[in-house]
Amino acid sequence: MGIRRLLFCATVAFLGCSHEQPFETPAQGSDRPFLPGTPARLTLNPGTDLHPAWTADGGSLLYAWQQSGTPVIDRCIGVMAPTGGTRSASICNPDPASADSADLFDLPAASAGGRLLYVRSSSRPGALPPASSGIFVGTLADPLAAGRVLTLPYTVPGGNTHGGISSPHWVNENRLLYVATAVVYGAMCAQCPLDTLVTGLEIVDLNLSGPQPVVAIIPGTSGATSAALSSGADTLYYTLEADSIVYRRALASGQVSVAHNFGARGIARDVTVLGDRLVAVVGGIVQPPGGPDVPDAGPLISVDLGTGAETALPTDGLLFFRRPAFSPSGSGNTRLVAEGYTVTITVIPGTPPTADTTVSKLADLYLYTAP
Repeated sequence: MGIRRLLFCATVAFLGCSHEQPFETPAQGSDRPFLPGTPARLTLNPGTDLHPAWTADGGSLLYAWQQSGTPVIDRCIGVMAPTGGTRSASICNPDPASADSADLFDLPAASAGGRLLYVRSSSRPGALPPASSGIFVGTLADPLAAGRVLTLPYTVPGGNTHGGISSPHWVNENRLLYVATAVVYGAMCAQCPLDTLVTGLEIVDLNLSGPQPVVAIIPGTSGATSAALSSGADTLYYTLEADSIVYRRALASGQVSVAHNFGARGIARDVTVLGDRLVAVVGGIVQPPGGPDVPDAGPLISVDLGTGAETALPTDGLLFFRRPAFSPSGSGNTRLVAEGYTVTITVIPGTPPTADTTVSKLADLYLYTAP
């Protein structure tokens, strides 16, 4: 299937569906969250909403959303205003010939200059592994004309095979950092259904300045589970498997230090940073390496990097979170968006109330303002 597809618009009357139409939030339409609260609920999807990311000016929120009511489960990249409201545009695959296959557009990341990275995969009917998958780079102005820069999986010479990616971030217009993952399709037991088993491997420095992409591994990041960049894109923050520490690496010198240790609060992952404020998922439900693709989620803990003071971000209901993302510096109000998962706690007589905790597999997006 060709990459050049139609740009579907959730608000057709406002955007139209011209292929040349920029992938942006229009002035018209709702810009209010679906449900106010702490945090405000941005989406209500019978499927799931994942991988929130901001445009460089903070004027739009990109995310992956799962279609519902179709024979196969497709995933599209959507865009909405930074305060929530109507989804204004989506990248999907409308080709009738692919109606019986699952097409996924996922993991959007936008650069300051308007470049757009995303992962695209396609699966045959009834198959768990994708028939094709790759990392694509195009522009926000014409996202569907993106070209494949890497095919997934790929193998680093003398190193690991990377089946997927997570936490992509632009350092500049020709350089990205992301967490490379191992992806295995199998079952956890003889009677268990087939599942997608994902494990963080290491952080990749991807250089796109030459005729061919160049993949380099960031030393000391084996077992990485998340990555984030400082506001100036000169410092890498990252977490490692089964570790309570968030590490900090100066990209120019390679010097590594401890940004923060959450200690007894538990294992840290899904880090995001804005200035001297760091937020991570800490504790909660932690899946073992290579465990099933179910939410590894927990509470959001905010840290003042100047003082080390920790604060648990409040919630009106019982929610665990994944993949928080700060809006960019200089974009006005400080905002933090994250995937939110409802939590059910079953109280078993004679045991602590957290003896049986179930986290929903479906996420909606939630927004904190000035967290």
